[in-house]
Amino acid sequence: MNREEGAKHMLKRSIVQAMLALGLAGCCFGGSGIPGLPGAGTGTAPPGVGTTGTAPPTPPPGVGGGLVTIGPGFMPDPSTATGMAGGPVAASTMSPDCRGFIAAQPNHIVNATGQFANLRIVVSSSSDTTLVVQRADGSFACNDDSDGLNPVVAGPFGPGQHRVWVGTYSASAGGAAYTIGFTELATVTAASLGGGGVIPGIGAIPGVAGAMGALVPQDCGMAVPVYGPVAVGSSVVLGMHTPWTGSDGQGGMVTADTNWAADMAQYVGQRTTVTQLSGLDTAGCPGIRVQADNGTFFWRLRNVSF
Repeated sequence: MNREEGAKHMLKRSIVQAMLALGLAGCCFGGSGIPGLPGAGTGTAPPGVGTTGTAPPTPPPGVGGGLVTIGPGFMPDPSTATGMAGGPVAASTMSPDCRGFIAAQPNHIVNATGQFANLRIVVSSSSDTTLVVQRADGSFACNDDSDGLNPVVAGPFGPGQHRVWVGTYSASAGGAAYTIGFTELATVTAASLGGGGVIPGIGAIPGVAGAMGALVPQDCGMAVPVYGPVAVGSSVVLGMHTPWTGSDGQGGMVTADTNWAADMAQYVGQRTTVTQLSGLDTAGCPGIRVQADNGTFFWRLRNVSF
């Protein structure tokens, strides 16, 4: 072997050694062994079969009693809750068969732990209310006036989370109090739920409604604000403003005054903390400011619930 051939042999040997070293590095440190190509141990693996990257969150409840967990044969039967019906959303946008106006978020979420052959959802209210139910499989069941002016949805419900909205037939009736019952019994009716959705104490004193055993002002037209049991730090559920017709508290009159901004709708149904007692608006309605919107909007006291 002459000198030139020996040099070529040494060069080839060096190249082979270098490539072998790179291959070993890829073996032990997650590389591919070939510069510029990702190794088998790099990158992010896609979700496996039957999995997802991020689990969908449970939708928050609207103006109502939140999560209700029941299974076949549950006791006590009926399981009841209360809330405020209605909202700014036309129920027909959920399904063409649905009626009335509902909140953006469900009033109740029914967590069914087993298969129900016939679960009945019954609403009792002094107002004309409607029901929108989205089953866990995505299908809708809606009703209006099955029991007088009260709606009832009944039928089989599988295990999973079912979303329930309690609406009002007219948009202007938003904020109406109701009682809702979840039952397997055919004998449960709107009348048997008791209270008709009326907050305890209403009617005892004109212009006030009971809440947690205390009286919350329901009228506007005040010259001096009255807040009842509501104070800074109170936990309340925000409701859509209902129209006020009457005195403005300053010697004038207003007609169908709502003091409402479209951007407020996104907060309807949220539970939040009172941060300020904000006096009166131009219709003489006492109001508050809250944590949910960072104190941006004036919320009428007459349309919040506990």
